[in-house]
Amino acid sequence: MPTHPTAFVDESWLQQRGSPGAYLMAAVIIDQDDVPAAEAAASAAAGIHDGYHSSVLYHRGHVGTIETMLDVVAEHAGWSVVSAQVPLNAGTRDLPPPSPQHARAHLESQREHARQVSLERLLRYLNSQRVRDVYLESRASPVEWQQARDGGSRLPHTDRNDIRAYRRLLDQGAISHRMRLIHVDGRNDPGLWMADAVAWSAGRAIRADEPQWWNRIADVATVLEATTGAELHLNERGAAPPEGERDPHNLSQRAQAMSSPTVYSAVSELRQADTILQNLVAQAEQARSPAPDQLTRQVLGYVQQIAERVEQLSETVNQILPRATAPNNTPTQKAAPHPRSELHEDISQGSRPEIGE
Repeated sequence: MPTHPTAFVDESWLQQRGSPGAYLMAAVIIDQDDVPAAEAAASAAAGIHDGYHSSVLYHRGHVGTIETMLDVVAEHAGWSVVSAQVPLNAGTRDLPPPSPQHARAHLESQREHARQVSLERLLRYLNSQRVRDVYLESRASPVEWQQARDGGSRLPHTDRNDIRAYRRLLDQGAISHRMRLIHVDGRNDPGLWMADAVAWSAGRAIRADEPQWWNRIADVATVLEATTGAELHLNERGAAPPEGERDPHNLSQRAQAMSSPTVYSAVSELRQADTILQNLVAQAEQARSPAPDQLTRQVLGYVQQIAERVEQLSETVNQILPRATAPNNTPTQKAAPHPRSELHEDISQGSRPEIGE
């Protein structure tokens, strides 16, 4: 009996003054039968470190550990996908907070909205890949978990918005009722360590224009705009998402790892290097607001498809209905075919547009 894939999900975000910001939610998809081997490899990659967190390792200078974890993803994951909300406040009212004391709550509200939009897009995509178990890192602290248990609740308050988004998709029929969203402690879950590495590598590319870590998995990963699901590119090596179900046994050739910088310091964090982020924002805004000529091509394409279906239906009806005969039992002459309308001729001259072109 075929098994369904499992997904491990983690997040990353950029939200600071003077930047459009971005919210990223990354998923690593692994066949259920391959999960034990992948987790064993992730544990070996983490080495003697207490748990795994890419940002902490980077600032401590343990870049080789991150690279090894990304290599584990490239070897064991069937596919990785990042749902990106850029800019971070897209779709929210970007009004200044009424007072300085409300500024923090205002920023947290923007980030929470971006999280739910990104999560919904990710769950839709995972559903298309027939994923059944989705493991998402809990944002609740051990104290919050204990308080939830003491209060007779199965889930801390911090994680309830995720469940609301999940149930909303269930009610809409957008995802299968067989899909489960499971919050777990990411500190001790090797599957989430792989997702953490993917999210960090994408975040590092947009934060500091350093895509070399993302390039280690670029051939087996893709980025989707959270609102529309359109494909985005972190750089020219971005891979397209697989058609229908991804095929972990027929992957595109793995990206050749680019050499990492030889110097890792806080200086690179301070420089204004946001070319990739600005490019990503431009792609996302274009995806959310298609150009008029693109909409025109799409509408004309739909009209052409309808005209072709009507013509096919007409031919089918003529074949089914008995042919009329004249009084002298001689078949009536076939009516001359009607010329196509001017609109149909104009449409036929162009090629059918591709959606999302």
